[in-house]
Amino acid sequence: MFLEENKERIKREYCARQKELPGLFAEVDEKMADCRQEVVLALQYLYTYSPYSDVGNYPFEYFLDFAEHGVKLWKESEEVKKLPEEIFLNYVLCHRVNEEEILPCRSLFYNQLKDRVQGMAPKERMLEVNYWCAENATYQSTDDRTLSALAVYKRGNGRCGEESTFMVNALRSVGIPARQVYAPHWSHCDDNHAWVEMWWHKTWYFTGACEPQPILNRGWFTNASSRAMMIHSRRFDSGVEKALAGRMIGKTGITVMFNELDRYAVVKKAKVHIIDENGSPVPGAQVFFEVLNYAQFFPIAQTITDETGETYLFTGVGSLHIRAELNKQAELCGDGFIDTDREDICTIKLTKKAPKEEWLAYDMTAPHDTPVHTDAPTKEQVLSGDVRLKAAARIRESHMRTFTNPDREAFLTGDTKPGENGELRQAMLDVLTVKDQTDCKYEVLEEHLQYALPYKKQYPHDTFVRYILNPRVEDEILSTYRKKIIQTFGAEEMSKFRGTPAAIWDWITLNICTCPKKEQDSLITLPAASLKLHTASPRSQKVLFVAIARSLGIPARLNPVSGTMEYMAGDTFVPVLPEELSDCHLVLERGADDAWNYFQDWSIARFVEGKYVSLTLSDTLWEDEELHLQLKPGIYRILTANRIPNGSVLTNRYELRLESGEEKKISLMKREADLSDMLLNIDMPDFYVRDCSGKEISGGDLSSSGQHIFFWLEGSREPTIHILNELLGQKEEYAGYQNEMIFIVQSKAMLADKNIAQVLRTFPGIRVFYDDFARNVELLGRRVYVDHEKLPLIIVTSGKLTAAYAESGYNVGTGNMMLRILEEIRNTRE
Repeated sequence: MFLEENKERIKREYCARQKELPGLFAEVDEKMADCRQEVVLALQYLYTYSPYSDVGNYPFEYFLDFAEHGVKLWKESEEVKKLPEEIFLNYVLCHRVNEEEILPCRSLFYNQLKDRVQGMAPKERMLEVNYWCAENATYQSTDDRTLSALAVYKRGNGRCGEESTFMVNALRSVGIPARQVYAPHWSHCDDNHAWVEMWWHKTWYFTGACEPQPILNRGWFTNASSRAMMIHSRRFDSGVEKALAGRMIGKTGITVMFNELDRYAVVKKAKVHIIDENGSPVPGAQVFFEVLNYAQFFPIAQTITDETGETYLFTGVGSLHIRAELNKQAELCGDGFIDTDREDICTIKLTKKAPKEEWLAYDMTAPHDTPVHTDAPTKEQVLSGDVRLKAAARIRESHMRTFTNPDREAFLTGDTKPGENGELRQAMLDVLTVKDQTDCKYEVLEEHLQYALPYKKQYPHDTFVRYILNPRVEDEILSTYRKKIIQTFGAEEMSKFRGTPAAIWDWITLNICTCPKKEQDSLITLPAASLKLHTASPRSQKVLFVAIARSLGIPARLNPVSGTMEYMAGDTFVPVLPEELSDCHLVLERGADDAWNYFQDWSIARFVEGKYVSLTLSDTLWEDEELHLQLKPGIYRILTANRIPNGSVLTNRYELRLESGEEKKISLMKREADLSDMLLNIDMPDFYVRDCSGKEISGGDLSSSGQHIFFWLEGSREPTIHILNELLGQKEEYAGYQNEMIFIVQSKAMLADKNIAQVLRTFPGIRVFYDDFARNVELLGRRVYVDHEKLPLIIVTSGKLTAAYAESGYNVGTGNMMLRILEEIRNTRE
């Protein structure tokens, strides 16, 4: 019988949800009446374990599509029918992977894959689905809004979170249980990553989405994941079986998170003891474990202290920042640090927040890589895989060359009256992101245009386009809502809102409630759905405010720095809430020659309800070595970060309080690293290049005797020219190392490049080899933890296949740094 073990649980909890949203579920139940019994049960499961945002944002037909396909798989596949119900429900039937837009796609993917994987063994099917994914999508960095799996398929690219969402849907479409797992934030570099796990015979296997390897449990991130302090998985069914209870590391709203780190890295138990000012244990305190990434502390797990005031986390062998609070208002809070390589417990005292207003230094140590998975493909498997990858790339690139968004083109030309408001149509598209333009819908854009037109002449063009016409408020899915908003309010109420825009927020707080336990924090309930459900998350409520204001012809936005709701009064934006007024002045100073890149070298955050929320200052400009910030009253934290090559970070922290109307001045301080801290000790995989006769030579042979510098160079490009000029500028110093320098280029023709030729004349001892850069640059760049997409790639080795230092791309001072590194290697040996 379909879902025999969970049938009663699903029906019971579905009844509870019906009572929570009676109006919506009256419509849903009416449509369910025409469905088969198994489909009804599948629908009840999907509706019960969906965040409210999904229930409101998506029509019944979307849920029906996923339910019918899941039932079809269960009925037609004995393999699917034999799956444990918890695996089937969470990792085959479930429509959601993470925070992507939901669009029906499973039947489409199934029809393309079913014959291709027919008759294959389970592991072969997993690999084959990934090759199909590689034929249809590849990596491309984009903004934070997560595309639907269908959109990734159509446009042919996405960031790693979108690629993995796409692949999970493809796997689920043919009955292979799958989920997305991810390092929420790396400890060794400023980034994160998501990939895919697939279940078979009580075991989870992993692979990189749209990056097929010849074998499972292998990806470019195998070593990187062994340096993580946390690897997550998540699901939305709160009925967690006992076997998984110990892996739970947090529950935010409807989302349950699990710790998967022990399958990727060496783990240690980090214990935390929370006490009050009298030294007594504090039970029930919220404890957040955080890593430093992009010069900010990000949470990777959340636990609660027991009756003894203790809690714990199985994490990596490195540093964590730990903060604790007793309640949501964080009247009592505290924080501390732990390096699990040296200590097992961190004790934190809860007190009232009192900034010390002084610089405090901390070392955030990144774990060494200790990969758990060491299986490697054979050379034959690698060569065969490379052939398949090249074939997949040809298929994908052919598709991508022909991709267009017909809805965008229809809107631009005007579907009903060609050319009507052509300038505004183009202006509206220009204010949207590149990603928006690939999946926007004609009916959405047209509704926003038509309902905004009456206000066109009331404001300057730029104000009208950006703050009234613009359909985007934050990172939400673009949707229609203006007609719904106009129909919601009477003429008298709309007139009141136009006269007093803050009254819109008063209406929202009275009529739109929040139900945080029923939501997923990272999802936004769309404005029309918020009005229909009469519930929305605080983030969604802010989006609703801007949507209502713009629909009524009031220029409005969320402040790009603080996220504060604002509307335009005269020619100035003012906060909706008086307490959000930014009447404090903070002046930050830097040295004349110092480079301070925001979210790389430093950040500033405001203390809000127990946690620091970073300000977005990426576009803020320094003037005469000063940065002037208008801020709201409150407590702020400045972090500075100096990440050294081994992945660890030298951190400074400064906390301060700003009272209303107060001005303060602070000089930023970055900690400097010792040269010994700059040395790596990374084992590299062997690689092959060719000499002038075409003979293959291994990297192991080239690096076997002493220290060497490998340069992968591209001709006539500024980053390569820059490092070559630095070598020439220090030719006396480098003359003694010329026999240890190895240039690697793509062809003999590159030797005619004037810059490369000049260096070779100056240093005749340099050896030259050849490589197509197709495999080695990515393989080695990822291994030494630099950006492999930026050339030149430079690796200093201290012995056979042992990297001591690495750089990529444009970096001022690399020539001088390499000399210091070479000298340090020599001194270390002596």
